[in-house]
Amino acid sequence: MAAVPAATQVAVLTEHNDISRTGQNTNEVFLKPANVNVNHFGKLFRQATDGYIVGQPLYLSEVLFPDGSTHNVVYIATQHDSVYAFDADSSLDDNAAPLWYTSFINPAAGITSVPISDHGCTGTHFSEVGITSTPVIDAVAGTLYVVAKTLENGTHVFRLHALDVATGLDKLPPTVISAAVPNAKGMLIFNPTFQMQRPALLLSNGAVYVAFGSNGCDTFAYHGWLLAYNATTLQQLAAFSTTPNGKQGAIWQAGGGPAADTDGTIFFASGNGTFNASSGGVDYGDSLLHLQLSGSTFTVLDYFTPYNQQFLADNDLDLGGGGIALLPDQDMPHTHEVIGGGKEGTVYVVDRDTMGGFNAASDSQIVQSIPGVSTGELTSVPTYWNGSVYLSGEGDFIKQFTLSNDLLSSQPVSQTPSVFNLFGPGTPSISANGSSHGILWAIKHSATAAILYAFDATNLANQLYASNQAAKGRDTLNGVANFIPPTVANGKVYMGGTAALTVYGLLSTITPVGGNNQVGVLQSTLPVPLTIFASDAYAGDAIPNITVTCKDGGVGGTFSKPTMVTDNTGRASTTYTLPKKIVTITISCTSPGFLPATFKETSTSGPAAKQVLVSGNKQTGPVSTPLPLPLVVKVQDANGYRVTGAVVTFSDGGSGGSFSATTVTTDSTGRASTIYTTPGTTGTVHITASVPGINTITFTETVQ
Repeated sequence: MAAVPAATQVAVLTEHNDISRTGQNTNEVFLKPANVNVNHFGKLFRQATDGYIVGQPLYLSEVLFPDGSTHNVVYIATQHDSVYAFDADSSLDDNAAPLWYTSFINPAAGITSVPISDHGCTGTHFSEVGITSTPVIDAVAGTLYVVAKTLENGTHVFRLHALDVATGLDKLPPTVISAAVPNAKGMLIFNPTFQMQRPALLLSNGAVYVAFGSNGCDTFAYHGWLLAYNATTLQQLAAFSTTPNGKQGAIWQAGGGPAADTDGTIFFASGNGTFNASSGGVDYGDSLLHLQLSGSTFTVLDYFTPYNQQFLADNDLDLGGGGIALLPDQDMPHTHEVIGGGKEGTVYVVDRDTMGGFNAASDSQIVQSIPGVSTGELTSVPTYWNGSVYLSGEGDFIKQFTLSNDLLSSQPVSQTPSVFNLFGPGTPSISANGSSHGILWAIKHSATAAILYAFDATNLANQLYASNQAAKGRDTLNGVANFIPPTVANGKVYMGGTAALTVYGLLSTITPVGGNNQVGVLQSTLPVPLTIFASDAYAGDAIPNITVTCKDGGVGGTFSKPTMVTDNTGRASTTYTLPKKIVTITISCTSPGFLPATFKETSTSGPAAKQVLVSGNKQTGPVSTPLPLPLVVKVQDANGYRVTGAVVTFSDGGSGGSFSATTVTTDSTGRASTIYTTPGTTGTVHITASVPGINTITFTETVQ
């Protein structure tokens, strides 16, 4: 399939599209509500991987490789501690294999991914833990940053890698992640055994930010951690724990990453844990934090903690169960806002410049708190586009809210027709061309067969597409992990899942360019070969090496090549021999990921070879009177099939009678019929039905 024209190229370098985590791609020129439907959009190809893809796929256009080739590339990482670079536009020929593949394990040396049994619980629903977060790409430097967890001869190790986007090789030695911060007992030491690196990485102002939460088991001694590393050297710059004197406070955010403001300061939400910041402490469980990195120190600039923090902590209702998004500038007085929600189903709109801290009586100090936005947990990242915020809760509809005068509408203005998952509803993504053609993309998660949905972003009640709509499982998606959002770039949608990357997009076409609408004698080979042209849906370019299979619906015809491969011009041909029956034939030529070509051909009889008498012979009638029955003959070819359009001439040899028609053309059944009126004299009349070149039929009638 052809690459997208360079002028339209966009990139997805970080989770949820940007460091504000809005989830919007507003430079999508190909996908529109008008063409995202089951007839024009579907699964293009799938690439196998060695493990579960849990982070969001990333996309970088026009990457120059060492062999001189240029590719649009989609990057994914797996729980088996592997990173893949695939051609983003095709899985054909040389692109059938990864452009590169990097593994961080070496079983022979005792280095593997971490078996889930090491975590002491199965709360993550994975069989192994390796790379769990979404990496981040520095497009200018050509570097992909990724964190891998390995089990190395009994020891759990996290490493931060900086990979070359064109080779997959480490650009400098990876850094083993360790950390320590002061606490009331001396130092709190980072323990990799009890931590999971679930939130996406953040790259901002020359630093890579890496956040940690629990390994999925609240029974262990974990803490929330945010670590900063120099993007050039991978040396640690600073470390921060959300609960240095307490416990828990995981940074989870449904896989969403910390967000960065335009001034480089950092926002994120913490989960269940100790909270005492309002009384002079340094523990920030269930809080929305605003941090600044200065040299080797993180400083808490501000925070917001819900009034019912203790209730949230006691009932596993993490504020940080969901992610956050920094909204574009709003009207005064709250120009800079951050929005987020958690497991309680409440959404919070907070002024980023004055977050409000903690108020034990209520949350009246913040811009807005709307309880019950979701009937389930808001374990997703808010999505923003064109003045609307989209929220996805567990076992609930995805809902659209509008922003006006810096406030979120108290009720949704639209919602999806059906509810999404009870656990891990998934974070939506938006594709649009500026403020038009908005599409909300969402996943209904499943361990075995997830469903990709597309909705009109201006009215979520209008479902455009679902991957389970197409016949014969054409667009089926494999299992997809909780929380992961779709990646939309340059006319295609990328989804990671259970051991595969699946790519959706506009279906390219197979078009008839020769041999359509022919008519031939049954059992004969049509004179013009059936020729198809395979072309790309985006640029219209010819696509070579496509395997195309043609079928006639079982009517009994034969192809010289029922399966053929397109040549360098995108064309392929086959001859077709008509079946031994008179029939109109629909021939469908198909290839996965393409709209099919349809040929209409007609099988007709051969030339007239004989006549048979059908009815009207040996009648008796009075003089000058029409006989009771018409005179009917049937014209057939040599195989006994009806011949239409043959001209039959009826004659009584001058006996004086008359015909309703003396010259009759056979109808679709091969029959010719006329009504005979007897002459004015009695006797026997011999009537002939003749067709040039074949036998003559004689009717013998009696006139009384």
